[in-house]
Amino acid sequence: MSEIDRDVDYVRFEHVAPDEFWAEIASLFVLSFAAPPYNESPDELQSIDQWGPDKLASPGGRLVVASHDGHVIGFALSQRLDQDSSWLRRLDAMQPTLDAVISPSRTVIVQELAVDENYRGRGIAKQCVRELLSSRTEQDAVLGVFGQASQVREIYRHWGFSELGTSPIYGGTVTLHALHHKLPWMA
Repeated sequence: MSEIDRDVDYVRFEHVAPDEFWAEIASLFVLSFAAPPYNESPDELQSIDQWGPDKLASPGGRLVVASHDGHVIGFALSQRLDQDSSWLRRLDAMQPTLDAVISPSRTVIVQELAVDENYRGRGIAKQCVRELLSSRTEQDAVLGVFGQASQVREIYRHWGFSELGTSPIYGGTVTLHALHHKLPWMA
């Protein structure tokens, strides 16, 4: 573990987080996902400061913030699957017998995960997910990754996640890969 890693603080919030975190989370979110390979709209990404607190407030809502020297350098956000109709529709299309595989009320979605590019490769994302998924009442975890982010998908596979299926998003211009892991997650 490098010197910087020992100086990373992880704080977990259940259902509500202080407003001052959301501006830094939004900034990191834009920097992470407006860039290649994602190329998402910065304006839409910026709105996490509005919809993020709602996801956090819902059942299964949890936010993990990684900080260094008082600045947010990473975060992970979750909510329960049965709280997200778009994820339910996507998974239902991938797995017509979804309830035989996972139960929506017993499944948590890793909605978002981002780490400042200057701090990547140091285990911060993995520790954020570890904190996000620890001590859960749910039985399963699901996350999505864009098809063009194949390196990220391989990292999740290395962490023990397996593919449930794919779904076209953004009018078919992007393929979303849904990955699954039974809980507890011990990686």
